[in-house]
Amino acid sequence: MRFVFSLPVWAVLADMVYTFILNVMQSVALGQRKTAPADGLPVSPEIAFNGLQVLANGGMVLVVGFGLLVLLRLNRTVPRGEAVPVGVFSTLGLLAVLAFSLTSVWQWGWALLRLAGGEPVVSAANPRYLAVAACLPFVALLCLWRLAGWYRIAKRHAAVDVSADIGRNGF
Repeated sequence: MRFVFSLPVWAVLADMVYTFILNVMQSVALGQRKTAPADGLPVSPEIAFNGLQVLANGGMVLVVGFGLLVLLRLNRTVPRGEAVPVGVFSTLGLLAVLAFSLTSVWQWGWALLRLAGGEPVVSAANPRYLAVAACLPFVALLCLWRLAGWYRIAKRHAAVDVSADIGRNGF
């Protein structure tokens, strides 16, 4: 069952990597096509600006991708009752995942209300985008669910550790 819950996370992660690779390839192709001088070496500032966009997108892919990998780790360990340590970078990655995916819950809620009212609000013109957009609410709910489970397990382990310390120290 854990595998089924992780499918939306893998779909979003795969789409992010695929889109980033497309972005890099388009940036390189655009820079070479527009600015190739006679000797074939592109030297225009457009290459630098395209590179900055690729770097910014790459940074976001790293942060959100890391958060998705942390979510996959939580999805694997929380059902087993393990409270793995969640550090600063893991927390930031999960916050980035929640920032992107919780907004999709809000947007899908409004879209479904408008759809119930007879408005055509969902477009199937790009099936890949529609599939990823459909996966994002599940990613948000999985993240909240696993974080709640992680918190319960960590709290239980902390209570056991405190009682063990009290028993050892004779308090």
